[in-house]
Amino acid sequence: MTFLEHLTPLDETGMIRDAADKWAAGISDADVRRSGGFAPGRWSEMAAMGWHGLLADPDRGGLGLGPDALSLLCQAIGRARLPEPFVASSVVCVGTLTALGQDVTALVDGSAIAAPAGFGLPCDGGPSGVTATAAAEGHNLSDTIDLCEAGPDTSEFLVATAGGDALFRLPRSTPGLTTTHYGAIDGRNLARLSFDGPVPADALIATGDAARAAIRRGTALAVSALAADATGTIEKAIELTTAYLDERSQFGKPLAAFQSLRHMVADLLVELEASRSMAELTAFAASDDGDPKHLHDRVRARICRAAQSVGQNAI
Repeated sequence: MTFLEHLTPLDETGMIRDAADKWAAGISDADVRRSGGFAPGRWSEMAAMGWHGLLADPDRGGLGLGPDALSLLCQAIGRARLPEPFVASSVVCVGTLTALGQDVTALVDGSAIAAPAGFGLPCDGGPSGVTATAAAEGHNLSDTIDLCEAGPDTSEFLVATAGGDALFRLPRSTPGLTTTHYGAIDGRNLARLSFDGPVPADALIATGDAARAAIRRGTALAVSALAADATGTIEKAIELTTAYLDERSQFGKPLAAFQSLRHMVADLLVELEASRSMAELTAFAASDDGDPKHLHDRVRARICRAAQSVGQNAI
C-alpha cells in the first residue's frame, strides 16, 4: 500500500469514523469523571460495535482492519478523553496476540481485558527487567514492572521478559503475581506488577525472534494509537477554546473578534494539522512489519510538543 492509498479511506473505515464520532459526542465530561477510570457499559458498547476486534482476524470474531481504521477510531476516543484501557487491551494485546496466532475471542467480545507489561505501554517506559528461568514444570518469573495500564477489571497480562526474549500470557490469578493498583492524573487505572514464583509451561507463548517481532508489532500499534488519541484530545481542546471565544464578550464584542486571539487560534490549528500528519504517518508505518522505532521517536516528540503548546495556550 502506498501512502496515497493509505490516505484514501475504505468504506468500512469511513463508517467506523462516523459511528465513533457520533458515539463519542454523546459522552459528557461528567460521565467520564463518574466512571472512576472504567465504565463497564462503555466497554460493552465498544464490544457491540466490534471495536475491540478491529485488528483481530474475522475467524476470531474480529473485523480484520488495520492501523488506518484504528487511527480514526482512536482520534474519536481521544476527543472524548476516555480512560478505558482500549489501547492497552484492544490494540496492543489484541494486535500482539493476533500476530502470534493466539486466541483473542474473549478480548474481542469484551468479556476479558488484557494489559501489556514490559512493552508497548508506556511508550517511553524503560525495558522490562523481568527474568525467566527454567523450572520443573514451567518457568520462574522474578522482578517488578512499576508501570502497567491495568485496573481491577484487567483479567490477564501479556508479559515481556528482559530483552524481549520471551512473552508470557498470564491470568490475573497466577500464583506469585502481585498487583498493586494506583491512579493516573488523567483518571486511568495503573498498576505495579511483582513476579515471584513459577508459572506453567503453557503460559510461554513466544520466544526469540518470534517474541521480539510480536513485541515490535504491539509497540508500533501502541504508538500509532496514542498519536491518534493525542490528536483527538488536541482537537477537542481547540474546539472548546473557539466555542469560548465565540460565547464570551469584552468591550461590547465577542472575544473571537480580537485579531490577536484569532492569531493564537491559527497557531493552535497549525499544531493540530501537524499532529494529524504525524498520526497518519505513524499509522502508515504500523501497516508494515518493520521496526520504525526512529520514526516513532520523532512522532512522539512532535505530537508532545503540539500537545504542550495547545495545552498551554487553550483555555
